[in-house]
Amino acid sequence: MGASGESSRYLHLLGADLEASIPALLDRYLSALSENANPLGTVAAQWPATRDHARLILRDCARTLRAAEPADHARTPRRALPAAWGHAPPESTGPHPLLARARLLDVLRALEILTDLTLERLGELVAAFPGEDRVLLLSHAAAALNRATAARAQSAALSYDAHLLRQVEEANAHRHSRLAGEIHDRIGSSLALAFCHLQLYRADAAAGRSTDDRITALEESLREVVGFTQRLVAGLGPEGLIRGLRTSLRQDAEVLNLHGIPVRIEVSGDENWLPARHRSELFLVLREFLRNSFAHASPSQITVDVRITPNRVDAQAADDGHGFRLPSPARSHGGLHTMRERVTALNGEYALTSAPGSGTRLWLWVPLTEHGAAALPTDPATELSERVAD
Repeated sequence: MGASGESSRYLHLLGADLEASIPALLDRYLSALSENANPLGTVAAQWPATRDHARLILRDCARTLRAAEPADHARTPRRALPAAWGHAPPESTGPHPLLARARLLDVLRALEILTDLTLERLGELVAAFPGEDRVLLLSHAAAALNRATAARAQSAALSYDAHLLRQVEEANAHRHSRLAGEIHDRIGSSLALAFCHLQLYRADAAAGRSTDDRITALEESLREVVGFTQRLVAGLGPEGLIRGLRTSLRQDAEVLNLHGIPVRIEVSGDENWLPARHRSELFLVLREFLRNSFAHASPSQITVDVRITPNRVDAQAADDGHGFRLPSPARSHGGLHTMRERVTALNGEYALTSAPGSGTRLWLWVPLTEHGAAALPTDPATELSERVAD
């Protein structure tokens, strides 16, 4: 956290005070939810999960602050804590059942209320420390709260995604695979974008910057989820992208790229040659590659190149991250499986190469006319490596 010496001592004490405040904060949280008519506080069956989720966030934040243990323990005043809290390791960060039965908008509004209440309490606690340290302490505390909230929100999103997939399993077998892919790529990706917008909103709010743009972007991501869900229930096919392929990829990459990784996205050729379905499917495949790279690969750079001609479209994407061991085709599932299925459904070809420590590379091509299938390269992975090197 960048704190040392006296600041480290104060952070440790601030974390202890925050942890001792958790019961009172939860009471205020319930009252605030009820005042705002939020079902997470007004519906008896919803509150236990909501309370547990909030407690995890507050404990994570408090323990992050308390981890700033002073080097000289003898000089550190010890604050009494309930023995049950002690210094036990934090609870599992696995999926939480909260979102499985709650509306996403209610959850996001509840998290905003919890953040406001916690920042208010942190401000009260910081007021007891020396004036010259207050701004730094509050800044560190806000950052710790942001990380704790984001981590638990992502965990809750996994639970929500799992709930949707369980619903899909009840559908008829003929459409199961396709529906699962649509939910993963459209709803899952839009939710991931929404939570990224939420993280950016909290960072701006903690820094005192305007949050209007963040709220607008968050609402747009949620509208995408709601709109697709309505079309899915009504039995309609997904609509094409309103924005162009280049614009859509760049805008979503900017939101997903929380660590400022260098990203190059180029689309050459006339996008008017792309039928709406092709444009939508290619976008979902390439966005899934970007999302996986940002979330799992820790790369130092990512590149995406798309070439559109009247007869075909070629796309290549690469990152220089951790890489992974590819599953066999028979065991492939989730995002990797639906990426391949989308390309195959367009009568195209798809190749993904990766290995631990060697990054990940994607190559695909799709014909745009009935007679537009040109000859494939003999080794698409080799061609991709050469083009990325250029």
